[in-house]
Amino acid sequence: MTPEPATAPWDDDPDGASILLATGRPQHDLLVIAEPFFLTELREAWGRPVSSVRLSFLPGVSAPELDGQEDALQSYEHDGFGVLIARGRTNLFEGQPVRSTTAFARTAAARVRAALLVTRATSVGGAEFKDFLPIGDHLNFAGTPLFPARGVVEAAWDEDLTARLATLDGVREPGLLALVPGPVRPTRAEARVLAALGADGVVTDSIAEAMALASRGVRVAGLAYVDAA
Repeated sequence: MTPEPATAPWDDDPDGASILLATGRPQHDLLVIAEPFFLTELREAWGRPVSSVRLSFLPGVSAPELDGQEDALQSYEHDGFGVLIARGRTNLFEGQPVRSTTAFARTAAARVRAALLVTRATSVGGAEFKDFLPIGDHLNFAGTPLFPARGVVEAAWDEDLTARLATLDGVREPGLLALVPGPVRPTRAEARVLAALGADGVVTDSIAEAMALASRGVRVAGLAYVDAA
């Protein structure tokens, strides 16, 4: 594996060259963004990663600061597929600009074919505690552009991947999630308004990253774990 420099020597990497340098692999079949809580059995199932570096090695990517997140990016070879796993993310409510919170997604987009983003959600009545809810669509109430762009773009969750998620044991039918700025969970009044708009739950991350990936041609799906209701 290429030795890891102390800091990345550039600020943006639209071609994903830093992913190639970090992993030695020009393309991964799947990117997974999930906190370690959802990856507890990965080492036992897949063994050691082929390569592992800090997420913050990549240009413009800040080290995750929230509890439970790791500053780690790992590359695996599994059943002939290359899988890239980010074990943390930077959240909007940490105070970072959208250029920073979506820097990893925008970098990885050139080097991955599909992506699965796993996050936590608060129910507003349409989902039960401990449900796993595929993200069928979203409402953006973040009050800020999702990611930097030079013009209006189109991006959407991949319907086929989302439908496949819904067939897994323990996963319910796809739902509608609302992106809110956080860190405060919705009040009772806010929950009623969001539910009236059709939302099943709210999240504070993942949607911006997913749409940044999708706008660059990556097939994306999301899975939300309802940890509060």
